[in-house]
Amino acid sequence: MERLSEIEECILINAREMSSLWSVLADWIESEDEEVWVEFEPVFASVMESWVEKGYLEIYEGEEWPAHEAGRLVPVSEVHDMLANHEAWTYSESPTRVISLLPGKNFGDLLRRLGG
Repeated sequence: MERLSEIEECILINAREMSSLWSVLADWIESEDEEVWVEFEPVFASVMESWVEKGYLEIYEGEEWPAHEAGRLVPVSEVHDMLANHEAWTYSESPTRVISLLPGKNFGDLLRRLGG
């Protein structure tokens, strides 16, 4: 049975909760201080990009939460650039763009690898 890193576990939980992208970092840091989040953006982006490629994670973009309902699935070809953009990770009281996570089509494969 495989084990997830703490970062992977954080992403898994947030995908199950259909979380907004910014909230993943807020959960990880346990703080709303976005200046602290910045250093973790590349680490989370790398794992998320890999998971999108494997089908474990889907990223949606829309005008309101939950983005998957009225928004669009972000194509794999756009994921890297989106996650590399600091603004994608920021919180806004009245967002015009919401990015949220969902389990991907191969999410079950990930859970089976973990023995659950």
